[in-house]
Amino acid sequence: MFRDKEGMSMRDLVESQGEAGAVEVVRNCLETKKLKPEDFSIKEIWESLHGAIRTKRDIAESIVSSAFPKITGEIINAKVINAYNSVSQVGDMLVTTVQSNLETETFAGFTEAETPEEVGEGMLYNDSTITEKYVTVRATKFGRKISITEEAIYFDKTGQILMRAQRVGAKAAQYRERMIMRGVQDLDTKVYNPSGVATAFYSTANNNLVATNPFTDDGLDAVRLKASQMKDDSLGTIDDDFILIDLRNAIVLVPQQLERTAWEYANTVLAPATAENAQNFYKGLFSVLSSPYVTQNSATTWYWGDFKQDFIWQEVWPLQTIAAPMNHPDAFDRDIKAQIKTRFYGNVGAIDFKHVIKSTA
Repeated sequence: MFRDKEGMSMRDLVESQGEAGAVEVVRNCLETKKLKPEDFSIKEIWESLHGAIRTKRDIAESIVSSAFPKITGEIINAKVINAYNSVSQVGDMLVTTVQSNLETETFAGFTEAETPEEVGEGMLYNDSTITEKYVTVRATKFGRKISITEEAIYFDKTGQILMRAQRVGAKAAQYRERMIMRGVQDLDTKVYNPSGVATAFYSTANNNLVATNPFTDDGLDAVRLKASQMKDDSLGTIDDDFILIDLRNAIVLVPQQLERTAWEYANTVLAPATAENAQNFYKGLFSVLSSPYVTQNSATTWYWGDFKQDFIWQEVWPLQTIAAPMNHPDAFDRDIKAQIKTRFYGNVGAIDFKHVIKSTA
């Protein structure tokens, strides 16, 4: 507990540092990993600020010190963040995080007006303008509350509170991961919104969908060829405005059923599917990622490309915890002495469609 690690009681800390100082010491100890959330007792924290508890009435009638929700908030925050970071995730390898202060962010596109033009000696340069070609991404807020009741203090249910905080943090990570993985697969047809209109991301019109293309040498060849033919209308040259995707630095996203085969293509010297022991052309040309959120959708559908070029995570708020003020309404109505809410605000979106290709078997 706190006394064993620090050589003083929580009451001694409050008396020597003051309430604000005690909050700072607790925060620093948790951030530096000198202490962990399990080293604290909610009941001890309460008594260090309000006096010894003899009956439950002592808790009910006490005026809550502002330090109590702050200290418990720091402890819960550490537990939530640790649990959040411990969840295995691949989503962040597929999106570029873009900070935003808008609920709906507009990402402008460029058209032929942005093409470099020949400029004669002494002639004016034409100005570059942003046209109405754009995509939108709308962020969404998600969160949960963790409440510390009078009973939790009286019976010192610290372990239960920390278990709840751990589950909240883990579930937040899982939910965000699910959002990203569904987004990069366009399972809900919400990720790509040109001119604000929800549109299928993978399609023959976008030239990023290859049907009847299983994961084999020929399948990889077909995807590589299609990628080499992707064009960008910002160049304005009609027939040869290629965007030149780096074919040597791609990610292959596969269901678990294809993970071993994909790993073999990415890492072995000899081609896995040939009986002649031919050299493996694709060794070192891509990295492999897999996720249950891909597996559950299809055992044979796979994706290839530079995902971070097309997909973003629009982040208004990262994962954060906030303690409720002392006069929150649940203090009287529900005997709650502290409330901490956990939230994040963001969404996955697509700003282009030319760098990732979907193949179905």
